[in-house]
Amino acid sequence: MRSLDLPKLSVAILTALACLSGHSGLANEPVAVVSPNSSVPFLGVNGVFTLDTAVPSSLNDPRNPGRIVFNQMEQFSFYRDLAGENAIAENCQYAYRGAAPDPFYYPRFQSSIWDLFELVSEDAACSGFKYVALRAPHGDPIHMHVRYGGVNSSFEELLGHSTGEADTNQLDPWWSLYCAEGVTACD
Repeated sequence: MRSLDLPKLSVAILTALACLSGHSGLANEPVAVVSPNSSVPFLGVNGVFTLDTAVPSSLNDPRNPGRIVFNQMEQFSFYRDLAGENAIAENCQYAYRGAAPDPFYYPRFQSSIWDLFELVSEDAACSGFKYVALRAPHGDPIHMHVRYGGVNSSFEELLGHSTGEADTNQLDPWWSLYCAEGVTACD
């Protein structure tokens, strides 16, 4: 079980903030953190992804939509169910805001980088998904991890879920697991 280490958390959040601003804070040197999918069209954030039904902690976490449809990393739609029949928010427009390292796993795992998206459309249904952080599609079979927050959230809060104390009652740390549509057991 991971315990909360405030000094480590502070350094991790400062590192993530530096990456978001493009500076390390040390003599204004740029931070060289880019998406592991920078050479993939749309960072691979294109297509239909559904919750991995083989992972109960991901499937049973009420924060995780059952289905997410990505259109060329600019338009996201969120559904409660795996089939996409019960919409939460559809056709939400996003702007890519860059990449940030996971404050717990990076740099030990160099590919542990979150791509950050911010809502730019005004649809009220989309406001619960104002900030979206995702570990772009990776692995074999292809899978991804997604976190989101509403207007009272922030990228820093979403990244901070990686460093929080393990709490099975709150299903933390928050690690959703999405597979390409039609695939299960993808991690």
